[in-house]
Amino acid sequence: MNKYLLFLGLLTLSGLSLASEHQMIDTLGASPKGQFVALEEYGYKSQKHTYYVTIKVMNVWKKEYVGKSFEVELPAHRPTFLKKAREKAKILAQEELRRFNIPVNS
Repeated sequence: MNKYLLFLGLLTLSGLSLASEHQMIDTLGASPKGQFVALEEYGYKSQKHTYYVTIKVMNVWKKEYVGKSFEVELPAHRPTFLKKAREKAKILAQEELRRFNIPVNS
């Protein structure tokens, strides 16, 4: 009985360690006065086995998000798919970034 409970406990702990989400947040650029900043959140969702990217613009003077946010999600079959998702999100967000006068660093 004790071996069975130990086995179930280890199985549960190993499942928790596999069910993780990895994320990074980068600054894509800022407006000349520094009022607006483009933020890129990207990472891996283990439950869906996908890479995701979200780009948002923040008004740092008011501490709130403004405009549209752009989200891209691709299957995590290869590490290069994360790079593709990030590139696609930047392309989708270009017009919104121009609207807030944010130059994007490549």
